[in-house]
Amino acid sequence: MNRQKWTKTDTASIMFTSLTSKNWGRTFAFSATMKADIDPAVLRTAANDVLPHYPSACTDLRSGFFWRYQIIADAEAELRPAGQRPLLPITARQKGLPNLRLTYAGKEVYFEAAHCIGDGRGVMRIFEEILARYVSLLAGDKSDYIPFAPAEDTMENAFDTYYLKNGEKPAEAKENAFHFPEVFEKDYIKLLFAEMSKDGVISLAHSHKMTVTEYLSAVLILGIIRSTPEAIEKPITISVPVDLRRFFPTKTRRNFSIESHITFRPNGRRDYTPDEICEATHGSLKAELNKENLQKYLNKYGALKFNPVVRAVPYFIKKPVLSVMQNNSHKKTTTIFTNLGERKPPSPLSDAIEKLRFVNGDTSRYGLPVTCSCVSFGDTLTLCFSRSNRETVWFEACVEILRSEGLDVKTETAEGAAPNKTPPKKGKTKIGGTEALKAFFNI
Repeated sequence: MNRQKWTKTDTASIMFTSLTSKNWGRTFAFSATMKADIDPAVLRTAANDVLPHYPSACTDLRSGFFWRYQIIADAEAELRPAGQRPLLPITARQKGLPNLRLTYAGKEVYFEAAHCIGDGRGVMRIFEEILARYVSLLAGDKSDYIPFAPAEDTMENAFDTYYLKNGEKPAEAKENAFHFPEVFEKDYIKLLFAEMSKDGVISLAHSHKMTVTEYLSAVLILGIIRSTPEAIEKPITISVPVDLRRFFPTKTRRNFSIESHITFRPNGRRDYTPDEICEATHGSLKAELNKENLQKYLNKYGALKFNPVVRAVPYFIKKPVLSVMQNNSHKKTTTIFTNLGERKPPSPLSDAIEKLRFVNGDTSRYGLPVTCSCVSFGDTLTLCFSRSNRETVWFEACVEILRSEGLDVKTETAEGAAPNKTPPKKGKTKIGGTEALKAFFNI
């Protein structure tokens, strides 16, 4: 296969990669609990078969003169036993390696990815493809690997494709949202999982005439109110990433999502019921989720990228400005809640999996000490809270609300503290001469 050597960062990455450093990177994770212990040698073969067909997943983030860019790393993805801390950040220190890693422990396999290589839905598909290949190899398949999609289809920067120059842009939110106290513990993460019936959640959501995402967002809002000792006057705003592939056709595995919002103002009250929160937030997402409105956000991000003045400014000057813009944006957000929906991997993969989970990752550099995510597989919906401190009150309040709504909720915790260390090896990217200059100057 003739692989390209570098690529421009996708439009969404322009903002959040401004916060990536040698010590921190926006990283999320998927995990699968299989029905048998993981065979690391077969997992390595599966990853090596699949990943070269998806160059966007094999990229290594670099800083150029005008923008950041991504080298198509020639090294194998990191594969190792799970360590002391779940979800170690993938940072700028890991030069020459793909900005992802696979770890394993017993029956569990984890796929951790830097956000710059793609959004949750795009990267989840690659993870499922690796698992599908893994299962087929275990079954004795010796045929050459055929990817699910051609590489050229998955590399599209769909933000650029659908950007309308001089198109209408959305109004900016002006008021800052309620924030939890920004207490961060260095090199620490706590993952809190709540498992419940998928059909039970769907039934509750439909009883309120809401989607699952809307209903669970209402639960998160009520949990915030009940777990916060003081009266909340500021709006509580849940940022909900939206998969734009639903509205704008593309096969890209790269980032193609934007954030919509569900907002509720408590006005100091603390005695709300679930019905009241659901009624007040009902229809919030639907009002935002139409192609015309989403096009405005595409225009907004494109206008930043293609602004001739901004483009001419060296990156070392742009980076701190972009970082301030990113953090100011998150001052208007209480937390991020990503729902990947129901995953239906094809058989025999689906038959080999017991459990799927999705973790939204550490957002401490955004000023957000906790994020939320969920995914459904089989009969189970799993809600996850990812925290950079040991507090559990909000999670416990949400679990109590779900149980009061009639759901049987099982909880589980994973935590750890460990510094992020430089990987034992670095890749040697095969790029030089004219291609190196094109990459550095983003042309």
